Parts: sequence; structure tokens; C-alpha cells
Amino acid sequence: ATVEFARSLRQAPAVGAYRAAQAALVADQGAKALMAELRHLQQAFIETQQRGETPAPDAMDALRLCQADVRANEVIMAHLRATSEVKAFLPGVASEVSRALGTDYARLIAPTSC
Repeated sequence: ATVEFARSLRQAPAVGAYRAAQAALVADQGAKALMAELRHLQQAFIETQQRGETPAPDAMDALRLCQADVRANEVIMAHLRATSEVKAFLPGVASEVSRALGTDYARLIAPTSC
């Protein structure tokens, strides 16, 4: 039953779209470099603000341009859409698993503390 469930889950449109988008992102060196640049610029922006400083205008411009480049990148945007869709899909899967088990699946897999 577990193997069949995994096969069914893998064939779900939202999961298939996510897997395809993830593979496309991994294969696209330009998209990966763009995301790395965005993370770097965002981190520099945050660190500047945490020091109580105002980011320089050229740093702000670089961040805005990078954000625009990310929004214009089809591979990145397809990955973000697919990620959102699979996140919306998975709670329904958890509900189905909970019904099949007769207990709250989310509670069963939730991390516990000491």
C-alpha cells in the first residue's frame, strides 16, 4: 500500500509539475546564478540594516534590478509557481493519509522536543 501510495503521489499533477520545475532549475546555470546573486544582495541589504545603516543607493538599485531579473526569468518563476501549487496540494494529501490511518497524520510526523 505504501509503494502504491508513493506511485500515486508521484503521478499527481502538482507533484509532477514541481519535479519538472525543480529539474529545470537545477539544469539552468543562469537561473541558479541569478538566485545566488539575489540571495547575496538580500543578505547584504539585511546586514546593512541590522547595523543601523541605510543601504547605499547603488546597492538598492542592484537589488531592484536583480529582483526584476528574477521576475523575468521563466525557469525561476515556473519553479516558484510549482512550489506554491505543491504546497497547496500536500495538506489534502495529509488529510487523506489521516483518514486512512484513522489518526492525525500531521501530529504523528511532527517533531517532538525533549
